[in-house]
Amino acid sequence: MNSGDSTKIEALVQRALRVTGAPGAALAVVTPEGSYVQGYGVKRLGSEDAVTPETLFPIASVSKAFTATACACLVDDGKLGWDDPVRKHLPAFRLLDPAADANVTIRDLLCHRTGLPRHDSLWYRTELKRDEILARMAFLKPTASYRGLYQYSNLCFAAAGEAVAAASGMPYEEFLKSRVLEPLGLHSVTFSGPGLVATENHAWPHQKKKGKVTALDAPLDFFNVGPAGCINASVAELVGWLKFQLSGGGEGTPVSQKSLAETHTPQMIVPFDDLTRELYPDRMHQTYALGWSRFDWQGHLVLSHGGAIDGFRSHLVVCPRAGVAFVVLVNMASYFPEIVRNSLLDLLLGLKGGKNWHQVFQKQLQKDSEKARADKKAKAQKCHKNTKPSLPLASYTGTYSDPGYGTATVREESGKLHLAWEAFDVPLKHWHHDTFITDTEQPGFANLDIVFTLKASGSVATLSLFEQSLVKN
Repeated sequence: MNSGDSTKIEALVQRALRVTGAPGAALAVVTPEGSYVQGYGVKRLGSEDAVTPETLFPIASVSKAFTATACACLVDDGKLGWDDPVRKHLPAFRLLDPAADANVTIRDLLCHRTGLPRHDSLWYRTELKRDEILARMAFLKPTASYRGLYQYSNLCFAAAGEAVAAASGMPYEEFLKSRVLEPLGLHSVTFSGPGLVATENHAWPHQKKKGKVTALDAPLDFFNVGPAGCINASVAELVGWLKFQLSGGGEGTPVSQKSLAETHTPQMIVPFDDLTRELYPDRMHQTYALGWSRFDWQGHLVLSHGGAIDGFRSHLVVCPRAGVAFVVLVNMASYFPEIVRNSLLDLLLGLKGGKNWHQVFQKQLQKDSEKARADKKAKAQKCHKNTKPSLPLASYTGTYSDPGYGTATVREESGKLHLAWEAFDVPLKHWHHDTFITDTEQPGFANLDIVFTLKASGSVATLSLFEQSLVKN
């Protein structure tokens, strides 16, 4: 890589740090002319401990392409097929939709087309184990027909990882290390939050709230959905992954050319949402492959995936025909990865007349804030003032259950209702009629609508949590 490009990269990254306020970041770039690897800022706000190329960051959902590659290894071994029924490897696996249950394949899991929406509340900050979550998938309501619509699902990638474990005869993480990570030089990889803090050289999560950046208490442990996003890695070692993706696979790499190409091949159309149309009016197509998003950038083919988990963001890009690839990691939830990704695509692909992406996302952040305020105001205006619950508070107490979402317990304490579900235990605030709101700032459980419904007899029938109906026992 020539010195001019290195200087421009340094400038755009430093500007993105200033614009977003992120404490630290790391970047690796691979081009036909060479590589650029650099750390920026600090691992933790208030510390002088600098981010280095060897600093570990969670890459979150960027991990999904690694899970697809683990499947590709087993395809080459003849131990797993892309179109194998999932139950060939996980006999107990079930889905609620009859068509999906009868036909779901490994490929379906890897391209988000089972009909299931996210259902992320089952894993996010809960204490449910991976096998418990997969068992509950049998009872989760779909929101689209089988193979009818792209709907992103972390749970399905967790299932794909367990299929890897079953087909290989070893835990997913061990297989990934032995067949993918170690051969590519990713020797320092750890998994999930505890794996991150067990190392000396790691970044710390941050958030920006009301304009102030603060460190979070600890990195999140989400081992329960591990194959969907639990890898911690450094940009120094991710260079090996970037070069592998650009190589096309084959001799000297973890998988054959055919199997790597399959992971890059479009499987599902991803509809354009309003934001995509606004930010990228020249985009002609976007699809999801196997662990990869795929779209065009001013005539260039791009394979990409982002990742987000509490206090961290990531983005990895491969432009196979241009021979360009890069990964950007940052230790704060922000638009930093999008600013750097888009700016680097314009720079490294030699495109002229590109947008000022720093300004674009500054404006987008302002729009996001304005929308959040407007949504909050609109909800407040819909509140029916001076109403009260239909029944005495004691009538709402008891246990409520759903085979997918488990058991919630409502109790009365000091004149207020309290709701306990999985690892959460929070007070409820009356909103109107028989609707309450969780009175907490805990991520994943803040300001949730809790709606009670009554039977014709007047007793309580159900409780709505995460828009799921739990029946009173």
